[in-house]
Amino acid sequence: MGCSCISSKLKDKYTLEDIISTEYNSSKKEIISIYPLTSYVKNVFYLINKIRTNPSGFIKAIEQAEKFIKEINGRKIFWYNDIKIALNEGISMFNDCKNYLNSIQPMDEINFCDEIVLECPTEENKIKEKNYFKEKILEKKDKCGIKAYFRDSIYIPEISVLLMIVDDSSKNPRKKRECLLNPNFKYIGISASDYINNNNENNIIINTKEDNNENNAEKNNEGNEKNNGGNIYNNEDRFKEEKINININNESKRKAFCAYFTLK
Repeated sequence: MGCSCISSKLKDKYTLEDIISTEYNSSKKEIISIYPLTSYVKNVFYLINKIRTNPSGFIKAIEQAEKFIKEINGRKIFWYNDIKIALNEGISMFNDCKNYLNSIQPMDEINFCDEIVLECPTEENKIKEKNYFKEKILEKKDKCGIKAYFRDSIYIPEISVLLMIVDDSSKNPRKKRECLLNPNFKYIGISASDYINNNNENNIIINTKEDNNENNAEKNNEGNEKNNGGNIYNNEDRFKEEKINININNESKRKAFCAYFTLK
């Protein structure tokens, strides 16, 4: 299938508020795809290319986002509105990201490619099914030449991209960042499930990475890398909900959400 490249005139510098308040013009940022194009997919694609063409310009957004780093019960949390994501290093990784963005050169925009898009489920049980993503990858990885792949669970596209670029995970940190800002990758596939907000929860819900012993996929990937020198990352972050005894009014309980990313 053909792949469509998107180009645009970009601002030199921008803040987190600038990014989130941006009205995306679909006529200028059109993605030709047979798959349903949610606003998440469009906005994420636009923003990734914005950072690729001007990496150092995104430093301002990283700096501004640091004010959302909190510490609760000894845990570092990125807390933006109703989104609470567990961090590993916190401010030091944000600084690491700024240094990285300042050190790399602008690169070409990445092209949206239907061929490597993994169709994302909308049914909640499938969104939560940990093997569903792996099955979709196995169907297309070798056939379509997919070199890197991961999933995300943050429904606000701008915050999703921000935290993928910072990439402060305890498992394979910086790998998503290096994939999205890799000049050798020419094509990307993005899909996302629907999102619905239900304001009926009064406790803070924090997404924390599950500590589990499921390493089969990683071992397989390590074998692939040794055999063919590939750059394959199964950097899927698995999250579980953990309630902390802090009450706030009108806290929103999110419907399950996921987004799939593939690159080659």
